[in-house]
Amino acid sequence: MDIKDIRFYMECYEARSINKAAKSLFITPQGLGKALDRIETELQVKLFDRTKQGLVPTEAGVFFYKKSHRILESTRELEEGLEEIKSKKKLFKLGYSCGLIRMLPLSVIDKIQEDFENVELSIEESSNLDVKQKLAKNQIDLGLVIGRVAAENVIEVELESKTMCAVVPKGHKLFNRKSLKIADLKDEQLISLNEKYQAYDNLINSCEREGFFPHIRIKTMEAAMIYEFVREGIGIGIDVDIHNREGLFENVALIPIKDAIPWSVYLVYKSEKRKDECLLKIEKELKKNARR
Repeated sequence: MDIKDIRFYMECYEARSINKAAKSLFITPQGLGKALDRIETELQVKLFDRTKQGLVPTEAGVFFYKKSHRILESTRELEEGLEEIKSKKKLFKLGYSCGLIRMLPLSVIDKIQEDFENVELSIEESSNLDVKQKLAKNQIDLGLVIGRVAAENVIEVELESKTMCAVVPKGHKLFNRKSLKIADLKDEQLISLNEKYQAYDNLINSCEREGFFPHIRIKTMEAAMIYEFVREGIGIGIDVDIHNREGLFENVALIPIKDAIPWSVYLVYKSEKRKDECLLKIEKELKKNARR
């Protein structure tokens, strides 16, 4: 049985919906449905009743879910154990939410690696939700995320907090405003980072809190493209003032949106790791870099 299919099953079990689970896993609902069919065919047992209200686990489905945790944990321990044997080093996994890799440059990672010869640092960038879930499941040792985790036995260290901003082109009616409110964006065409970035969720939630759904014309994976599209007159961009690129702000105004959900970066890790020397070194470097 494919371990990936087991992970897919667990996501469906927790979401109780193929569509919701597929969105979290960044695959199509059709592909996820085929994965569930494969498992049920291989096990020769029905794991879900598919209803209009969503997925309802059968007795076999509940049993399989409970046992799946042990399977995945054993698999993780097996993979990490073999990796340590191969490298003769302790594997330390660091997860970044998309867009946060600037918080701990690779040059700093290399320096930390030199200081801890018995540790192999592993870095992975993924969606904000994915990093939080991997921390909860002990699949990473430390995470850099947007927004709090608010879970038991998790230590959260706020590194920095920024206000969401509107990127407004010169000549637009809002260009000379000192600040904006979310409601000012109600009838505007917007340009935002895509769903892999927490900034997108913060935008959606901020607008829904004010009673409307934003008209997002373009979603991109590159923050620099937001400014290009704004200069072309396509719409108003949504971003956070964290860039130092020369020329990026030419002919645009970066205007704070006062009542938007803030972009707050947290370092998160399980409390049992609080005395890990490598983790403490990374935390020190992150705090130093955040103050610059």
